[in-house]
Amino acid sequence: MHVIETSSPGDLVGLLEILEDHGSPVDIARLDDSLDEERSTLMNLLKDAEALSLVEIHKGDVSLTTTGKNFMKSDIEGRRRILKSQLSRVDPFLSVIGMVRSKKGNEITKEDLDQLIEIRFPSEDNEKTFRSIINWGRYSKILEYDSSTELITLLP
Repeated sequence: MHVIETSSPGDLVGLLEILEDHGSPVDIARLDDSLDEERSTLMNLLKDAEALSLVEIHKGDVSLTTTGKNFMKSDIEGRRRILKSQLSRVDPFLSVIGMVRSKKGNEITKEDLDQLIEIRFPSEDNEKTFRSIINWGRYSKILEYDSSTELITLLP
């Protein structure tokens, strides 16, 4: 199962905007020339966009899917709804949502999430993973995070 690695929804939106501007399909090498990113960052963005069913990659070409096109045509709230739907099907959000739903009050602590990250999604920088989950969760309105109480709540 694919785990979302892009740290910010804005990076993904930027990729989709470039794809829309170039028209579909776009050769990955041409896309690489258009972005001011490392090749590994581009590949992570593409894998994440594909896991979210926003793009399709075929024989080195990238194109927006119907979901990706709908995302680009939507206003900010529409984009959030689409991302919420897509993110809820992939990790780490699938695991986080399951964990929060299993807790009383539909909320967990930062410590709970840190433990989940350490066990299920360990990386060189677990704090970066935490921030990424919170960034995506807030943007898509899957999660709410109160930094003063360190509580993470699942939004309806």
